[in-house]
Amino acid sequence: MSEWIEQWESQGNIAESQKTILDKAKSTGEISTSDYEKAWSDYRQCMIDKGYKEIKLIKYPSGLYAEAGHKQGTTIQESRYSDDSTECGDEYVADVQDVYGIIVGNPNLYADQAQAVVDCLHRDSLVPKDYTVSRFNKEFSGTDGNISFDMQNLQVRSCLVSNGYNVGYATDDTEQLW
Repeated sequence: MSEWIEQWESQGNIAESQKTILDKAKSTGEISTSDYEKAWSDYRQCMIDKGYKEIKLIKYPSGLYAEAGHKQGTTIQESRYSDDSTECGDEYVADVQDVYGIIVGNPNLYADQAQAVVDCLHRDSLVPKDYTVSRFNKEFSGTDGNISFDMQNLQVRSCLVSNGYNVGYATDDTEQLW
């Protein structure tokens, strides 16, 4: 994992606050819960400082966070939110989130996201042992019209989110940004 984190760092410009966290992770092979939560707290504060009323975070059973969805604003509001969340994310949480997601959701470092999700689902006993990547791809793409596991289960969603899949439902908690 340390070598993988080092490779990750060499791929781009990482903000200093995140580089400090990732440098620590290189020696331990993990990101501490307190460092991860601090990164999200800093992101949240950055967004509040930009004038948003609230930033709600969903915490998954794996410890992974994701920002809740929000009620649609005007075109101008949505554009501003996109710019602001990218800026705050790049500064405080984007790289830490990606690495933490890999650590909790893809510890075997599968290059294929679907393989990583299926491995996570297997590890957490959320699907039968004979559940395959092919079946996941078919079910998740909707071509077979039926999903054989509970997509609203927070553990399932944790496997999905930690591997780059964004899943939300109308019943999820939402932010009131404006």
